[in-house]
Parts: sequence; structure tokens; C-alpha cells
Amino acid sequence: MTDPVLWLRGKTAAIGPIRADLVEEYWRWEQEIPTIVGYNRQTPQLIENTREIYTTAYENSSDRQIKFTLYDLTEEEPVPVGAAMLLIDPGCAVGEYTVAIGAADARGKGVGTEATRLVLDYAFHVTGLNCVYLTVLEPNEGAIKAYERAGFRRQGLRRNSNQWLGQKVNEVLMDAIPEEWEGPSLVKRYFQF
Repeated sequence: MTDPVLWLRGKTAAIGPIRADLVEEYWRWEQEIPTIVGYNRQTPQLIENTREIYTTAYENSSDRQIKFTLYDLTEEEPVPVGAAMLLIDPGCAVGEYTVAIGAADARGKGVGTEATRLVLDYAFHVTGLNCVYLTVLEPNEGAIKAYERAGFRRQGLRRNSNQWLGQKVNEVLMDAIPEEWEGPSLVKRYFQF
């Protein structure tokens, strides 16, 4: 493997473009029980569907989807550990954020939080989005805390709208806007002279 392209690099995490050589890894990460439960999928996803999401759909999506490979920088070399996506509504300049940290050994080290912060930096300062939003199941307290540390704020609840481990639960609606995002922006550093 050649050195990965890293668009933005923090202390514990980095983000870069989707890589064709990692499609099977993306699929494996999405088959982990925490990811299946977090996405509230009841069934595994076929590898063909994952291949379509990360290749064909990417090619045909124009600027409506931005996909990222997430890297753990706590090792000697950058290690791919997950994927994230912004589903953009260009007419409103907003995007929905989804993320999957598939490598179990990357969890609990702040990699997901920092990678999410880097995606927000990209969303606000490269893509020019006015708002990035997400929905997370209320019992997923670890994810909610990580999103808050990255810059998201709770906006409300969609009550009895989903399931968690077979039980009816609320969905927490969260968003981040550039005016409240604390940064610092690594994107802007490219243009400081």
C-alpha cells in the first residue's frame, strides 16, 4: 500500500478520500454488531451493496455525497478504521452526517470524535455548508457524547421513532453550524501566509 492521501490530519485522527482498495474493509466495518445496532439495521448488508455505495453511487452522485476514509493516527503509520459520509442538499447548503468506526481497537481513543471534527471543518470550509445534522438513537450515549465533543448540539427528540435492541426508543436530533463550531480550522491553515 502506498501512503494514503490525508486531506486533514489531527493528533489522533485523519480524513482522506474513499479508496477502492478498502471496499471490503468498509463492508466488514458495517457488519460489526455495534454498527448494525447503531444504524438500526436488522440484517447484514451484502458486499455488492457496499461496493455500489462506495464506487458506482460515488461516481454518479456529483457533489451530493462526500465520502471519507477515517484514519487512526495513534499507531506508527495511519491505519484506516472507518468511513464517514456527508449527504448534501445543495439547494439548502446542508448535509446529513453518517459515520462508522469499524475497527474495535480504534474505539475509545478519541479517533471518532476528532475525525468527526475534521469532517465538520471540511464541510464548513471546503464545501461551504451552513449546517450539518445527524440523528442518533437516544440509548447510544457514547456516540452522543462524541458528537457533542466534536461540535454537534442537541436540537430535539423524535419520540418513539426507532428501535434499540428490540425496544422502542427516541431519536436525538443534533446539528452543527459554522458560527458555533469551535475549530481550529485545519483547512484555513492551508491559506495562511
